[in-house]
Amino acid sequence: MRTKIYLLYALMCILWGFTWMYLKISLAQMPIFIGLATRFLLAGLVFWVLFFLKGEKVHLNSKLKNVYILFTLFNFSLCYYLTYWGAKFVFSNLGAIIWSLLPICVAFMAHFCIPNDRLNLKKFFGMLTGLVGTILLFSKGKLLGEGQTTFGIIAILISVVLAAWPNVYLKMQKTTINSYHLNAFGMTISGLLFLIFALIFERSASIPLDSSNIFAIFFLTIPGTVVTWGIYIWLFNYIPVTQISYTAFYPPIIATFVGWVFLGESLPMIAIWGSVLIILGGYLVSSPSKP
Repeated sequence: MRTKIYLLYALMCILWGFTWMYLKISLAQMPIFIGLATRFLLAGLVFWVLFFLKGEKVHLNSKLKNVYILFTLFNFSLCYYLTYWGAKFVFSNLGAIIWSLLPICVAFMAHFCIPNDRLNLKKFFGMLTGLVGTILLFSKGKLLGEGQTTFGIIAILISVVLAAWPNVYLKMQKTTINSYHLNAFGMTISGLLFLIFALIFERSASIPLDSSNIFAIFFLTIPGTVVTWGIYIWLFNYIPVTQISYTAFYPPIIATFVGWVFLGESLPMIAIWGSVLIILGGYLVSSPSKP
């Protein structure tokens, strides 16, 4: 089982690293709401099929219902919209780097909500390190993308903060959860919400059907959503929440390399130092303390 956990963990990180490049490709022509609706409705359908094929039953109590609501409205809806909108204006690798702040947000909230997950000096220093790194990124905001780069960074930062709470709340419940059913429900509802917004705000928008966009949607839907989120929720049943948050460190490294090779993205030196501080801060927050 331990080998299986590590292999799936590594696969999830690699796929999430490549997802940022395909998100940038998709956003070049695909309207945001249409892209999100397509991604989540298709992914939700796949998760429903997987759930029914496994023949499992889910009994939802009040606590689990709250988990479903939080993941649907926060992680799958608000966070993804803000990330999509922000990613339009910043480099693909920068979006992944900003998401490295997730462990810091999780640790801060867990301190107040989970009794055995309190902040210590190392975690506090990690938070300060991540904060300094974020400030360095803001100092060179105009060089990290095109257009409203500062607002793009802020939008992704807000999405990271919002995404932290459902992760902490899920671990507070001390119960296992069916990842197929949670993803099927959450992504279907979010996909329908995005479809409604697309019909209202993007009715006259054109949908690109060239091979690059079709493959980008495929990658974002199957490897980038079904596989990654299926593994991510499944991991909550086997490893601590802080260890799960390590997933924020590896995708930025992959995304930075992929963005540099395939998209020609390069960060100024001060932004590179800021990125290093963010990832280092997240590691300090999440790594186990010596007794």
